[in-house]
Amino acid sequence: MQRHRLDGPPAAIVTRVRELVGRERTLTFTALTARLSDCRWINLLRALNHLEQQHVIKLTPLPWDYEIRLMTNGPSATKGE
Repeated sequence: MQRHRLDGPPAAIVTRVRELVGRERTLTFTALTARLSDCRWINLLRALNHLEQQHVIKLTPLPWDYEIRLMTNGPSATKGE
């Protein structure tokens, strides 16, 4: 049986990460990798780096993980917040 891989181009992964963080608001890298288990870690890290540079998310190091938090004052924030 062939395993079907969904880890497509980085733009698709960025979109998936953005949507997940938008729904959850805060989650850890461990939780992200569990939810998007079909994606390689390197692609998830690249997507997180891209979103952090765009001020969409904030990454905070934890003792054994990273916290991913949606930024409410970045370009993805809705007006009036």
